[in-house]
Amino acid sequence: MFKGINAIEFTKRFKSDADCFEYLLQLKWPAGFSCSRCGCTKAIKGRTWHHKRCGECRYDENVLANTVFHGVKMPLLKAFHMMFRLTAKKKGMSTVELGHEVGVQQKTAWLFKRKVQQMMKEDDDDEIGGNADVDEFLLGGYSEGKRGRSLEDKQAVLIVAEQLEDGRTGKIGLKHIENFEADTLGCAIEQITNPQAHLRADSYSSYKCLQQTMNLEIVKSEKGSALAQLHKQIMLFKNWLRGIHHKCSKEHLHAYLKEYVFRFNRRNKRKYLFHEMMHRMMNSFPHPYKYLINKCGCYA
Repeated sequence: MFKGINAIEFTKRFKSDADCFEYLLQLKWPAGFSCSRCGCTKAIKGRTWHHKRCGECRYDENVLANTVFHGVKMPLLKAFHMMFRLTAKKKGMSTVELGHEVGVQQKTAWLFKRKVQQMMKEDDDDEIGGNADVDEFLLGGYSEGKRGRSLEDKQAVLIVAEQLEDGRTGKIGLKHIENFEADTLGCAIEQITNPQAHLRADSYSSYKCLQQTMNLEIVKSEKGSALAQLHKQIMLFKNWLRGIHHKCSKEHLHAYLKEYVFRFNRRNKRKYLFHEMMHRMMNSFPHPYKYLINKCGCYA
């Protein structure tokens, strides 16, 4: 297992495509070969050294088959370098910068990053319990002549931030929402938190409606000072989106929300992120190109 965020150590560990294939072989069959078609555990020499041929049905399986790396057009070493940069850097990278550093077109870097983002899914460890604050905010900048919660040119996002006993923020959750109605907010909150969580929110009317069905406490905002840590997290996310990626379309907002949550909730485990993402990509089926470029790829 490779762990760390040191670029020199990474370069020493992965010098060629062969080193990358060897690493993936250990990830795909850690307990020995198992045929994906018949389940046979006996393997013989395949077409190349990184193929395994089933001793029963004679299926010749590449180590990249049935994984997110299946069909990758670039050299595997470049894919590893992109993965390392996306996981080692605290805030990630834009696809323009990623393409320049690795030597691929921006479109190629964007597509690979979309595959990586698709693997940055929440798991049980990301579920928020304990004490947490809830709020919503808008993305899209200033709209001249429009006041209030207009969603015509903006996108709404719900945020839930766990508040630790020492005052720091624990885990967070972000969800793209279509409106600010109570049913919409309640559904998004249920996807992020567990039923035992004790929630706090401001006195917005939709949250008052949710008090009947949720363990929700209403507090006066006091111009944001009552939920100061929560508003700090909103500011940090907006700065990350503008500073690293500059902008994001509505169709792919879900992907960037998942990426930010994944990074933030694992901020103390950065040196293990490369191996974790490699493990996820080797144990997931690839998504079709059309699935990745349109908005349905962001909802999975």
